[in-house]
Amino acid sequence: MSLRLAVVYEHANDYELATGLADRVIVDSVGWIDDDLIGYQRTWVGEVGGKELTWAGIKRLARKAHVDAFGHFRGKPGEADATAALRAIRYLRMTVPDLKAVLLIRDQDNQPLRQLGLDQARNEDHGGIPIVVGLAVMEREAWILSGFDPEDEAEVARLQAVRQQLGMDPRKRSHDVRDPKAALRALTAGDLDRERRCWLHPSLPTLRERGVENGLAAYLNDVRDRLVGLFGRPA
Repeated sequence: MSLRLAVVYEHANDYELATGLADRVIVDSVGWIDDDLIGYQRTWVGEVGGKELTWAGIKRLARKAHVDAFGHFRGKPGEADATAALRAIRYLRMTVPDLKAVLLIRDQDNQPLRQLGLDQARNEDHGGIPIVVGLAVMEREAWILSGFDPEDEAEVARLQAVRQQLGMDPRKRSHDVRDPKAALRALTAGDLDRERRCWLHPSLPTLRERGVENGLAAYLNDVRDRLVGLFGRPA
């Protein structure tokens, strides 16, 4: 039976990136699942009733359904996104049949307390449903920068130019890049398919090594630690 995994995200590109990376971790970690089988083993839920589960969208959906979140978290005030995340989780538990897990995908956007807030929300009682957090420092483009490796001489030249401009390697210090969007655009010439190859082609160890400071390694590990166990053995 396909596991239903809901995703709360900012934009469609975030949803694609987060689910694609999660699929890679699952395939890498579960011996009997390969690229051909993964599509039959999980269903990513990115909308409810035809409405996308963006952070803004799920807020409207939850309030329309009279689902909200107030108060403290284990005696402490909620930090950034804590109540929004808790409201989203409660709404998904109420509306998604046979829900097995929730992924909360967010850009940090210079708000470091977002990590604490998202952790506060997921550490509440959710009936045993795993909550995975993916917080990109500072934004999703930093994760993609981590996976850029030149494919031809033109890209070698682009990387050299960007490194010279920034005074550092954007792949290894993407969390320090002031404008990750501009750096990624310079490296990939704005080609979305080329961007996808940045997170589909590099090995997971490479992405983890380069993604220690930008939140990517933490996300990959969270998927491994919280989702992989749901798949068990084939029937």
